[in-house]
Amino acid sequence: MKQPSFCNDRLGRITDLLEGEVEAGIVAGCSMLVGGPADVVYEHYAGQQDIEQGIPFSADSIVRIASMTKGLTSLAVMMLLEEGRLLLTDPLADYIPEFANPTVLLTSDDKRATRPAKGQITIRQLLSHTSGIAYSFTYPRMNRIYRDAGVFDWGHIDEVTIAEKMGLLADLPLAFDPGKHFLYGLNTDLLGYLVEVISGLTLADFMQQRILLPLGMTDTHFYPPADKLSRLCPVYQPAVDISYYDSIDLLNARTSYRPDPSLGLERLQRATTDRLLNIDFDMIERPHESAGTYFSGGAGLHSTLRDYSRFCQLLIREGELDGNRLVSPSTIRVMRSNQIGKLYMDIDGKQIDRFGLGFGIIEDVGQQPFLSTQGTYYWGGAYNTAYFLDPVNEVYGVMMTQLYPNWHCDLKGRLRNAIYGALTG
Repeated sequence: MKQPSFCNDRLGRITDLLEGEVEAGIVAGCSMLVGGPADVVYEHYAGQQDIEQGIPFSADSIVRIASMTKGLTSLAVMMLLEEGRLLLTDPLADYIPEFANPTVLLTSDDKRATRPAKGQITIRQLLSHTSGIAYSFTYPRMNRIYRDAGVFDWGHIDEVTIAEKMGLLADLPLAFDPGKHFLYGLNTDLLGYLVEVISGLTLADFMQQRILLPLGMTDTHFYPPADKLSRLCPVYQPAVDISYYDSIDLLNARTSYRPDPSLGLERLQRATTDRLLNIDFDMIERPHESAGTYFSGGAGLHSTLRDYSRFCQLLIREGELDGNRLVSPSTIRVMRSNQIGKLYMDIDGKQIDRFGLGFGIIEDVGQQPFLSTQGTYYWGGAYNTAYFLDPVNEVYGVMMTQLYPNWHCDLKGRLRNAIYGALTG
């Protein structure tokens, strides 16, 4: 493995972008780390972790990484695969019998009419988001069905377990027959439950024992402990009138959402999430008061920039870090390979990328709005966190802020341009 080399002067452009986003009032604070197999090559923190308290964004800042949890849960599944405890083609119902008789939502005047599915959900389909399981915000027809059933997209402050909620999900219809399309959804929460069923541990305990401790990720938790609460970043939102969100089209918001940055920022409000998301707002605002029993494999973790970079370094090193091998190079290569055939990953109306086992994959660099390399894999989180891994140049980058809604913030793409502009070999 080679350590990538950069022009230090050009790396300074990343600093300018981060500081500029704060000065423009787009984010309260933000951070970026760039690294390779051997070491970190760039790290910077800008703005405030907490505007009201005057706490600067720093290496100690803990953020909600939301869907960046998915990569860790997917890795946990692949660790069990390496141990011979499952196959990618196994039906989910072999392990969780409640999913033995999936149904599909019909296109008809009866918005709840269903038919039997033409096949079983497999573990590969869960990892690649082709099972037909949705999120409320990715498949509008499912929104009311999920809400009425009490199935949130992520996060529960009440004393409920993932087993209970996945049991409810088993009774709900799929958007389509398993394997027919790509649809981003609750698949990875279900995979987290699968890890619990197979391992006999809670997902939190499995991750702690098998992933977080070996990687030295000591600040990554489903629920931040009391002695770390002062380090938890609030989530901010653009200070627009709440009526702004009444007519938002969630599937096309990236092209239409343009709040005036001169209005400033404010703490995320319940009224905003009630209009845009099917989640437990209390869990976002005060996770420390949660019962701490629901471990969302799709969106539940909190972490720091340096902690998450450890996970990225493990991936760029193909499964080994500091003498701890979690999975083999072959497993990492399979995870970052196209698993959806001729289908495209369809999020925000863009159909240009493929999907692996837990990650989006760039196939056509000419279709990207930023500089990249074929085979780069990536993902992000709802509160404006993101990462990418380039296996060709052996470089990775992690960005963290705490902003929702954030469709107007294109920082992660501009940061990629700066990173590739500084890369010399």
